[in-house]
Amino acid sequence: MMGFAKRFVAVVVNMAGELWMGFYRRNSDFYDKQTTGSKSKLGYFSFIIAAAAVTIGIVSWMYSRMYS
Repeated sequence: MMGFAKRFVAVVVNMAGELWMGFYRRNSDFYDKQTTGSKSKLGYFSFIIAAAAVTIGIVSWMYSRMYS
């Protein structure tokens, strides 16, 4: 469970950095390596969707705090 949490945080931090600083070309293998623990396609997609939702929430919150 701790490994899952570490991988989730790593993905969220990388996605937030990409959104905040601008899009740049990250090799998609990074995200594939982080999701190796998922045993099914549903697990893989739910991991990525949850990470994306958390990332968008964090970046939106940071943006609203800075520019409002």
